[in-house]
Amino acid sequence: MAKFCALYSGSSGNSMVVCSGGAALLVDAGVSCKAILTALAQREVDPSALQGILVTHEHIDHVRGLRVLLGRLPLPVYASRGTLNCLLEQNLVPPQADLREIASPCEIGGMGVSPFATPHDAAGPLGYVITAAGGERVGIATDLGHITPEVDQALCGCGTVVLEANYDEQKLRCGTYPAYLKRRIASNWGHLSNPGCADQCLRLVQRGATRLVLFHLSKDNNDPAVAAGAVAGRLGTAGCLEGRDYLLQVASRSIPSGVIRF
Repeated sequence: MAKFCALYSGSSGNSMVVCSGGAALLVDAGVSCKAILTALAQREVDPSALQGILVTHEHIDHVRGLRVLLGRLPLPVYASRGTLNCLLEQNLVPPQADLREIASPCEIGGMGVSPFATPHDAAGPLGYVITAAGGERVGIATDLGHITPEVDQALCGCGTVVLEANYDEQKLRCGTYPAYLKRRIASNWGHLSNPGCADQCLRLVQRGATRLVLFHLSKDNNDPAVAAGAVAGRLGTAGCLEGRDYLLQVASRSIPSGVIRF
């Protein structure tokens, strides 16, 4: 049986883990090494099972703990060429780090990994579809200004999907952020709103998704209940009921979320 766990989520740091067949893949390391190792222990994931680290992009809330973690666990790091170059240039990894460009589907630790481009203001950001040993697929798409055809195609058909629900439009509009930052967040290269997430979640459930994880919620511009309500409401208008047609989880900011088994 495979499992997924969102370890941490939000602008303070992001990290998640996928396990299958005795192996595990870490996706992002945006909190401290200590926090990651503590979260893995809390969710009964042995660090020795880790076969690699998939990095979505180089922003600090996704790589903050990477350098120290690689000092403890010299794992290969997979990302786009642009992201890998940034990790080196910004001294975010040790000089001896095993950096591997991922540009096409491959196998890591017995799991299939398929990268896809995401629209965000970073150097070659990626999302990932991870296929477990039993064929179950987990789609991960965070930090995306809008849903592109490539993102939609990659995620549709995945049984479990981790999708950004960054901001509530009214909270962002009426909040205290400076105007330039509001424009950046709401742009096509910024972050995904609750309505944008909800619309995509409906497509996902209609195409076979049964487990949805809302990820990367803004602390200032969103609220877990608001995000979950937006998604459940959108799906409900189409006749899809939570608990019958899909399960919904909002990833926690400061503690590991519940394990999803599939």
